Amino acid sequence: MKNQLLIFVFALLTLTACKEAGTSADTATEESTEVEVTEETTDHTATFNARMAVLEAFFKAHGDEDLAAQEAMLADTLKFSSPRYSESPWQSKEELMTVLKGYHDNFENIKYTPGIVLPNNTANGYFSGNQYSSDGTVNTGGNAIRCYGTWNATHSESGKAIGVKFFTVASFNDDNKIVMFTDYWNVDGLAAQLAEE
Repeated sequence: MKNQLLIFVFALLTLTACKEAGTSADTATEESTEVEVTEETTDHTATFNARMAVLEAFFKAHGDEDLAAQEAMLADTLKFSSPRYSESPWQSKEELMTVLKGYHDNFENIKYTPGIVLPNNTANGYFSGNQYSSDGTVNTGGNAIRCYGTWNATHSESGKAIGVKFFTVASFNDDNKIVMFTDYWNVDGLAAQLAEE
């Protein structure tokens, strides 16, 4: 009986010590995390919103086939990586403008709908920063914005309606001009839609 009482008291002391140590560690972690998240979110919200507005205006200008408006939103040093992979993916601002003009010449009713396609709707088209990364760093700034959405248009020659899911990463300079686009979408899927009878 004496041994059982001793074991019970030892277990109770151990549990109490663990709980107190865990509580103080949890509190310290919660406090430091709360301060970091609040400061970083506050610092970058205005930047994110301003740059998201540039992207929305850029996509709208594409739908309006307004090359001049699109060009005004791009830095002269822009680097563009098309969705079709190559070993030298980076193209210039002038090359992107040629690509955009090609879309304007070959498609009508171009429309961008932001958002990840879900079963009943689309949601959350723009993201910035990252919580996880392969090198262990965390980026909460608004310099690079990830865009998810869907493009729809009518092929001018055939009259076929087409649509593609779209993902791009855009980076900005201090003047909120786009300095980098890297696109990821299925170019062959677009060609397959146009080839269908």
